[in-house]
Parts: sequence; structure tokens; C-alpha cells
Amino acid sequence: MVVHGFMTKLLRLARVHIWGLLLLAVAIAGSTIAVRAWTKNHPGAMTVLESQAMDMNAMKPPVGAVPVVTETVQPGPFMSAVTYTGSVAPFQEQDIYPRVEGWITDFRTYNGDRVSQGQLLAVIDSPDLQSRAAAASAGSVAAAADVPGAKSNVERMAAEKSVAQEELQSAKADLARAKAMLASAEQGVVQRQKELKSARANNDYWSAEIAREKRLLKSGAVSQQEYQSERAQATSAEAEVGSKQAMLTAARADVDVAKAEIAGKESGLRAAASMVKAAEAALAASRQEAKKSSAMARQASAEARTAAILAQYRYIRAPFAGKVTLRYQSPGQFVTPSTAILNVVQIDRVRLQANVADKDIARIKVGDPITAHFDKDPGLVVNGRVTSVSPLADELARTAVVEAIVPNPGNKLVPGDAVKLRIGTSRLPDAMSVPLSAIVHRDGGAAVWIVRTEAPKGKRQYYCTMHPEVVSDKPGTCPKCLMALVPKTTGGAKKAHLVMVETGASDGRRVAITKGLCDGDEVIYDGNTYLREGDSVFPTKPGAEAPPPMPAAPAMPGTDHTGHDMHGMPGM
Repeated sequence: MVVHGFMTKLLRLARVHIWGLLLLAVAIAGSTIAVRAWTKNHPGAMTVLESQAMDMNAMKPPVGAVPVVTETVQPGPFMSAVTYTGSVAPFQEQDIYPRVEGWITDFRTYNGDRVSQGQLLAVIDSPDLQSRAAAASAGSVAAAADVPGAKSNVERMAAEKSVAQEELQSAKADLARAKAMLASAEQGVVQRQKELKSARANNDYWSAEIAREKRLLKSGAVSQQEYQSERAQATSAEAEVGSKQAMLTAARADVDVAKAEIAGKESGLRAAASMVKAAEAALAASRQEAKKSSAMARQASAEARTAAILAQYRYIRAPFAGKVTLRYQSPGQFVTPSTAILNVVQIDRVRLQANVADKDIARIKVGDPITAHFDKDPGLVVNGRVTSVSPLADELARTAVVEAIVPNPGNKLVPGDAVKLRIGTSRLPDAMSVPLSAIVHRDGGAAVWIVRTEAPKGKRQYYCTMHPEVVSDKPGTCPKCLMALVPKTTGGAKKAHLVMVETGASDGRRVAITKGLCDGDEVIYDGNTYLREGDSVFPTKPGAEAPPPMPAAPAMPGTDHTGHDMHGMPGM
């Protein structure tokens, strides 16, 4: 009875929902037909199952294959580098000292405060400075007031000297005239002496002639008239002698007068010269006094400026924009120029510093690129360039400091932060490189494991991992998705093969290969520890401990429906 009742209810429920079940079945069938029709009309398109089938994570290794992680080698730019740990240092750091002594007032700056350049940090109360500044200013004013008087005295002394010089020149001219008069008087004396001599000679002649005429007159040889005529001539000659004698006496008097005039003029000249010397001495003294007054005024002005500057030293200002790290003193404390009161650092730019071993220093130069990572924030990466390389190495540690100055937006970096500095040393424009983990050592040399697909013909081809139907004999890109084509050998199995190589520069994570590899080689860099020559391998993604199962993929247009073109792997 119970079973019969249950069946009755089930039939009744089926009759009620029969149309809904029919509609659901029709919808499923229609969507399946539509998907098949769309993929048929769109070659290369994949369904969700197909895309999952192409996922390397979903691939299942063949039985006995070793899961490995590989990388296809291709030439490209390579930068060798060295990596060192270091620390962040501020761009500038300074302990702030007062330049005068006194008591700290108006001290409102605290640890962690940001300050701008020139910002007032503290004030030093020093009463002595204010009084000294006032006294120096008053002294400067007084000294400056003496300067005009001294300059005026110089001008007056210069005028007096000029007058004395004019009097000296006048005295010289008078003396010259007196000397000329003396010369003329002396010449007159000579002339008068000559004339007196001539008159005396004439008088002597006539005296003798009169005596003879007297004898002739007595003898009657001449007439009285002739005698009188001769007598008149003799008297005239005698008178001329007297006249010439008087003229000579007058000329000699003129000489005496001229000599007296010269003596007077010479005395006046000496007096004038003395006045000139006195005026010159007075002028020199006044000039010296003026210089002294000017020097005292300048000294007083300098002292006033110095006192004013010292007074300004009471105001302690920030030397640059930055942050206060330490406040050593407190308001009200007495400080001197040897007392530090603040420590300020500039961190809008910072110095990334690392001690680099001397073996690497020769390869590093200013301008080399750097990349910095920080322990406190693994996601923070800063790029920059080397700005200095210390020329002096630490003799004990055999290191030198390499520094890069970089911007610090938001002041995220603070002094003391640990930094890992990766420094580029050389750039190779076209090099093949592999991860360092790919390198193994055999027989004293370097080697790498590569993946080779064995095939009867051993033909190398290239295909697209997303569109296996795209196959080429040469490297290139997929015309459908533009992904790089990867190498394979049609129809073979993947085997591990050891290749000896020659290594070049390294960047700490990768190493350049200078010989031994070809473009397109598939290098194993994880899972290669216990490989042996010829081991079957299965490439998988990094971190995959074991390949997960992969669903079978529907056949794609352009394949042989065997799945042999799927990543060069056998069909699943």
C-alpha cells in the first residue's frame, strides 16, 4: 500500500511538470547545435573545454616523464648587474647649533616636524647683543658726523696752500724783476764809467791844448778870439767830466738800490716758501685727519653691522627644507655655540648607499642604472642611476661606497631603511640568457639541460600553443593571437639532453650564454637536479608539483584528430 501510494504521487508530479522538462531538453539540444555550428564557421575558435585543454596546468604528463619548468631561449637585450644590501641615508643632515649664547625662547619645533628652508626654529634671548648693537649703531652715527668736518678742513687747508703758492710765485716774479733792475743798473755803471773815462780823456786833451794856446796867445801867434774859442772847448770838456762823474755816482746808487730790492724780494720769497710749506703740512695733516675720520666711521659702521648680524644670530632658522629628527634641548635652557639643539634631515631626496666589494667597483661607473627594493615594503621599487662611486675603499673590508640619489615622493623612505641595490654594470644589445638555476656543472664546466623532441626525421618545426593548427618551419608569431611560436619536432617525445655552454655576464638572477645554445632551444631551469641524459620530461608551469589531469580536447580544424600537434605531446 505504501509503495502504491508513492508511485501514484510520482506519476501525478510527472504529469504536472512534463512540459517544463520537455522545454529544458529542447533548450539544451539547441545550445549544443548552436555552439557546434559557430565553431565550425569560426576556425581557430575554442570552447571553454578547449581552452582548458590548452592550459599547461591542465596537461597530464606521460607515464614515467619528469615534470620540469622550461624557458625558450631567444636573443635580446641583457644587462649584467651586481646586487648588494645597503641603507637609505638623507640627502642632507645637519645638527643645528646656535651662533650666540643665551637662553632658548620661542622653541616650538618637535621631533618629526616638517620645516621649510628659512623657517624660524627657535630664538636665543641674549640682552648683551641688543645693547652692543645699539652702542655700535650710535658710535657709527657719531663717527660719520666727524667726517664732513674733516673733509671741510681739508678743503680750507688746500685753499690756504693755493694762496701761499700764489704769493710764492709773486715773490719769485718780484725777485726776478729786482735782479733785472740790478743787472740794468750795473750795466749803467759800466756805461757811465766808459763815458767818464772818455770825458776825462777829452778834458785832458783840452787842458793841454789851452796851455799851448796860452803860450801862443802870449807870443801873439793866435788871436784872443781863437784863444777864447779854445778856452770854451776846454771848459765844456771839464764840465762834461763832472757830469759823467755825477751820472756814474747815480748809476752806482741805482745798483745799490737794486741790490737792496733783491735782498727784500729774497726775504719775501723765503717767507712765501715758508708759508707754502706750512700750508702743505697743514693740508697733509687735515687729509690724514680726514682719512682717520673716514676710517673710524667705516670701522664704526662695520662694528654696527657686525653687532646687527650677531643680533640676528639670535633667530635660529632651518638651513634647508626637511624634517626634525631630534630635539636635544628644551625652552629656557642656556646654550652656547657648542651646544646642539636640533637635528634636521632633508629627505625629499635620499641617498641609497651600499658597500660594494672591490672586485666589482671597477665595473661600476656614474650613470649606471640601479633598481632598489626595500625590506619594509616589498612592493616598493625605485629606479635611478649611480651618482657617485667612492674613490677610497675600506682597507679592512675591501669595499667602497656606491651611491644613488633618488627622489622620495611622499617621504616614503626614511634614513636607516634597509635597501637591496641592484646595480647594472654592462648592457649587451643582443644576448641569449637563461636563469641561474638552469646552470649545472659537469667536468669542471658549465652546462644546461634542454628539451628535445625525438622524431624519426628529426625535423624542427614551430607552432602556437593556443592554436596548434598553426605550424611553421621558421620562428615567428601566430597570425591569430600574435603569440610567439615555440619549437617542436613533429611526432616525437620530449627528452632531456645535456649541453655544455660558455657563460658570460650575470645580473644575479640570469646569466648570459655566449656559446652552446641556439635561438629557440627549450632550457630546463627547474626540476633539473636529478636528470639523466635521455630522461623523458614533461614541461609544466613554475610551482606545479605534479601535472594535474587534462580533459581531452575536441578535434580542431587543421589537425589530424590525433592530438599529436598539442604542444608536441602525444594525444591524451
